[in-house]
Amino acid sequence: MPRFIIKSKLWTAILFAVFLFASCQNNQHKIDTYDNLKKDLKNVKDEKIVPHANPGEFEREVNNGGLSQYFFNSSGQNCFETLRYFQKNGMTKEAEILSEAIKLINPKNLPEEEFIEKLRKRQVTELDDSTVNVKLDLLDSKYFK
Repeated sequence: MPRFIIKSKLWTAILFAVFLFASCQNNQHKIDTYDNLKKDLKNVKDEKIVPHANPGEFEREVNNGGLSQYFFNSSGQNCFETLRYFQKNGMTKEAEILSEAIKLINPKNLPEEEFIEKLRKRQVTELDDSTVNVKLDLLDSKYFK
């Protein structure tokens, strides 16, 4: 076997050993059973996003997949703050569309905090309703005009 192949294999083995040693030094990762990991995760609180106005995010999400995508993704948690931003800054078209969309998927008019929690947990069943989605699609078309 040529010497350069032996040297190449030796260097590969050395680099692998260094990488393995370095990754073992990180104490954040541990190997455990699935059941133990589930128990650990039950004690971890879900990370909450503090709602904030984000009109750029609204525009990107609606352009990419419509209002249903906006509300399905974590960006939907910002809907009330973004609505207030639109209203405050005279963006009446956007405010009207977002307001109508919120009414469609929050027909029980839940308080903001409760509704945001449902969005966060993906428990807004109206997003799975075909009639609601047709109406959201119409609002998408209105937004694109």
